[in-house]
Amino acid sequence: MSSQFSRRSFLTRSAATLGGIAVAGSVVDGFFADFAEAAIGVNSGKPRIGGTLTVGTLSDVPNYHTFNGSQGKMDASGFCVANALYDPLFVMSHDGRVALPMLAQSATPNSDYTVWTIVLHRGAYFTNGDEFNAEICVKNYQAAAADPTVGLAIQPLVASVTMVDAYTVAYNMVIPFTTLPVFLAEQQVGYMAHPDSFVPTYTGKPIGTGPFKVKSWVVGVESQFTRNENYWRSDAAGRRLPYLNAINFKTIVDSASRNEALQTGAVDIMLQQTGTQINALKHMANVSMVTDIDQPSDAAVNFLICNTTSTLNQYFCWAGEFASIGVPGSLSYIEKGEAPPAAVQDADYLGTLGAVNPSTLQWDTSLKPVINDLSIRKACAMAINRKIYFRVIDDNVGAVANGAFRTTSRYYKNPGYPSYNPAKARALVDAYKSANGLSKVSFVIDILSDDAVAQQAFSFFQQQLSAVGITVTPRPLVQSTLINNVIYGEYDCATWNQFGAVDPSLNYVWWLSLPATTAPPDGLGMSSLPAGTNIAGAVNFAHQGDPTVENAMLAALGSRPGSATTRSSWETVNQQFAQTIPYLWLDVLVNAWAARNHVQNWCYATAGDGTTRMLSPDQGACRWDQIWLTK
Repeated sequence: MSSQFSRRSFLTRSAATLGGIAVAGSVVDGFFADFAEAAIGVNSGKPRIGGTLTVGTLSDVPNYHTFNGSQGKMDASGFCVANALYDPLFVMSHDGRVALPMLAQSATPNSDYTVWTIVLHRGAYFTNGDEFNAEICVKNYQAAAADPTVGLAIQPLVASVTMVDAYTVAYNMVIPFTTLPVFLAEQQVGYMAHPDSFVPTYTGKPIGTGPFKVKSWVVGVESQFTRNENYWRSDAAGRRLPYLNAINFKTIVDSASRNEALQTGAVDIMLQQTGTQINALKHMANVSMVTDIDQPSDAAVNFLICNTTSTLNQYFCWAGEFASIGVPGSLSYIEKGEAPPAAVQDADYLGTLGAVNPSTLQWDTSLKPVINDLSIRKACAMAINRKIYFRVIDDNVGAVANGAFRTTSRYYKNPGYPSYNPAKARALVDAYKSANGLSKVSFVIDILSDDAVAQQAFSFFQQQLSAVGITVTPRPLVQSTLINNVIYGEYDCATWNQFGAVDPSLNYVWWLSLPATTAPPDGLGMSSLPAGTNIAGAVNFAHQGDPTVENAMLAALGSRPGSATTRSSWETVNQQFAQTIPYLWLDVLVNAWAARNHVQNWCYATAGDGTTRMLSPDQGACRWDQIWLTK
């Protein structure tokens, strides 16, 4: 399945660091000295300059005029395209241990990690001729903070970004945050775009400092890019990057069709996330493949995400986002120095309670939901045989999952997720029916349209849940719509994948919740709600308002990465998910990159110095500037 919001997080931890950043050209290079020349996708020979690379991707953006780190909504394919157009502030080392310089040269924290001072690279130019500097870096943050969705993912972490001088900025944090450089290497807000594109009425092409620039873009079909002749980077031999003349991205939603395109030569290289098709690649002539199974990160997890409150996004309700449908929002009163009326607080909390109507496939506040009941979510967890899903849907590629961390992770301890037990599941469903006077338990599952594997997976869920007395209806959606519905809370349950990270701290915003009754800024100021109530943060899509999770995460973020406190805190988070079941875990998501044999050096890329090797492919995304073609 490939419906994700963001899942890019790595740990910065090494002796070879300066304020959390590995200095390119330092002893970090020793990590890579013994890298085998025969490794797949790595070629140290003299590159052939020129040629056009065609890439098969899973999806495209809704609007390329706002495609940048501050305003876009990037999935794995989005990161692929962004790597052609933009450079990030940092990139990750090949072993995933440290952040390396790119548009930023260094990052130094204060004593409690609440302020990071970042020195920027001089001499990087946008394709319109303007130089990248501190003022532009600040404007990228301001555009991200003001964006209605991207801002919600960074506001719990970054309070502001301010200029120190023309090439130095300060990132001022909301909470102590030891892994900011890694955040800026792995999250989309690390990509720097020219501020001209942030204007709401902008209809031009994206403007970046990256190795390529836009030639044409037909959304949902194909985007074409040509070489940035003034790109600021060179390789270790002093050759100006990129090697290619052009790169084209073809959107091929169906996984089998992507394999076919690679086999016939319609694409030169592609991303694949479906187990059956990954296995098929192993037998394809003139093709080589790598996966991220053994990468340093915790892989993302495939799961069904549940709307645990069966409401629209309660944080959005509090903020007044749904005022047009009769939910005025407590924030409007708080901003005037007034206590929100109890009726408004109740409306924010439960006034949008409802479910997706299986007949109209629209959100319906007149319906009684079921997925908000823990016993039903537990029944679903017990009804779905994850081992069979892993074998039948993903063809034994990856591993069965029982939590947010893979079993080899340093943060893994068996969380006690419910085991497959259809008899107990049916008993829970029957008890729920009896207690609520119901003859039927049903809900809607959102799935990707135009994807045969998504249809197959839904049929599997339908059969498994039907066996315990639960009826489910599919709602096929294009990926952007599916994601938006989950963001706004207009869903019951949806296919999803997320949470890949070497260090779980970068998942904080996705699991954040706030004390409802505590006054802002630490809480939401809704004093009439029951004491101890937490409301999920804006991008906590499962809506689990959980003080146990929140307190454990804050303990982890306030401790040294890798410490005993950090490990035990993340174990607590994972264990709590097994108890409250916001996610119906399935299996590990495997990203596979496959290329035809004339594509060279596609598993190699360097940091800003052109010498120190970075991580590429990085889960579902590649860098493109040092790839070359033999024909």
